[in-house]
Amino acid sequence: MIYIKKLFRILNRHKKGKALSVTENLKTSFDRIKDEFQDHLDSINENTNEISANYEYLLQLDNKIEKLNEKLDEVMMFISQLQGKSINKEIFKNIILNSREQEIFLLLYARNGDLIDAKEIAKLIGLTEEKVRKYISNLNMKGIPIIKKYMDSMIYYILDYDFRNLQAKENIIKLNESIARDLHNKKVI
Repeated sequence: MIYIKKLFRILNRHKKGKALSVTENLKTSFDRIKDEFQDHLDSINENTNEISANYEYLLQLDNKIEKLNEKLDEVMMFISQLQGKSINKEIFKNIILNSREQEIFLLLYARNGDLIDAKEIAKLIGLTEEKVRKYISNLNMKGIPIIKKYMDSMIYYILDYDFRNLQAKENIIKLNESIARDLHNKKVI
């Protein structure tokens, strides 16, 4: 806006007989505008790079927090085992699992103590690995004792042995039979 006003002033001076030509004044004004736009573009690029670096840093922090949560889960399970605590089935009375959580629970339950990773779970039930990890985390937060084992920089999951036996005997986690039937028909479990 400032440059346009200057341009009009220059044009008015030219009409009054000033020595500067209109073409030179236009070229000078447009060069200034171009320089200012270039400065803005450079600022935008610097901000974009900074935002990108911050995003990468946040992703690294998120991964570290996830690993800490996993380690904390392991420590809590270990402490529970050391103290000889048995599983209190009253804790599980009010747990409600959504359909995806039920699918993952059933898949872990049907593994009979065999380890499975998020990639295989994702392939079997048609989710992304990220979603599978999120659902497993949700199951843990709801109190379902899913043990994480680390081997060759991979995370494997297994349903706690005592909990699995308690579920087999007393059906403490209420599951939708149609979900189990669908997984069975698809030969997932």
